[in-house]
Amino acid sequence: MHITAEKIKEAAEALECTELKSFMFQEPTAGPLTKPRRSSRSTGRSRRSTRRSTRRSTRRSTRRSTRRSRRSSRRSRRSTRRSRRSTRRSRRSSRRSRRSTRRSRRSSRRSRRSSRRSRRSSRRSRRSTRRSRRSSRRSRRSRRS
Repeated sequence: MHITAEKIKEAAEALECTELKSFMFQEPTAGPLTKPRRSSRSTGRSRRSTRRSTRRSTRRSTRRSTRRSRRSSRRSRRSTRRSRRSTRRSRRSSRRSRRSTRRSRRSSRRSRRSSRRSRRSSRRSRRSTRRSRRSSRRSRRSRRS
């Protein structure tokens, strides 16, 4: 079935499609549909040039891909090194923090002990002073009578 301009116009009117109508009434801007043929000599040259260009492009692409792979491998190595370093650092810091917590616990225990001792000693000293006061009072009383 051959499509003519009239059939397109009719279809556009039937659909009332504004896009088709605007397309229909535009002036044609496209060039000829078929390309003019070249002579056999020029086609041979063009084939050779296309072969060369394809070779070059394949070489370039392989170079690029190898470069990319090298870069990516370098990056991955760097990232693994960094991650190892960071894990080492974190381990060190955790060890240090553990040590410091242990030390602080020890020191707190010591301070508690010392405070208990001091309390005990103060209690003892108070008791002794009370006793001594009592005894002195008793002795005074006994002297008076």
